[in-house]
Amino acid sequence: MGFNLSGLAINKNYESDFDALQKQLGWHLEKQSDINFETASSNWTEDGICDVYFTESGTLIFMSMDMCAESWVLKNENTFTFALSETSMAFSLNYCENGALERSIMEVEGDRLQDEGERLMVEDKSEDTSEIIWNQIEEVIGKRFWDIRPDEKAVRYLFGKAKTAELSAQVPAPVKKEVKTQTIPTGIQEEITVTKNWWEFWK
Repeated sequence: MGFNLSGLAINKNYESDFDALQKQLGWHLEKQSDINFETASSNWTEDGICDVYFTESGTLIFMSMDMCAESWVLKNENTFTFALSETSMAFSLNYCENGALERSIMEVEGDRLQDEGERLMVEDKSEDTSEIIWNQIEEVIGKRFWDIRPDEKAVRYLFGKAKTAELSAQVPAPVKKEVKTQTIPTGIQEEITVTKNWWEFWK
């Protein structure tokens, strides 16, 4: 089974100013407990959960795939919103600098549904889109994902119920994707087109 992770990386440590970060993002979080990084980075973060890990120079937040359908931006920092499902071969990334979107990629089963902005420096050393995500996380938080020990401290927060419903309602326009030819009982073949919100390809 592959990795299935989604979240937000920020190039600033907000550990001592976490309330200010919530205010900028429009979130209301309630601390549940201290956890370790292994738990925080486990597959498929459930709706309503927000697991946070701090590096010396960055903040790494894990959230549900649906919450990473669009970019999260901060006026004075660089943010990297990502969704990576190696199980479904679906990947999304949005990189912003000082509140402006610089790079956006959306890929499902090898098809680039979106490819906008200037190439990131890490793309030159990345073999595929999943590597772009891993490498850009390191670029933003200042620490290689694979160098984080499983027992390092992270914190679990819960979104307030009202805020969770509000965030879940923020969805982008649907993306059409063609599917393979289907044979119906009469023996006639027809090609059908289905419409899905892009993040539904994780499921």
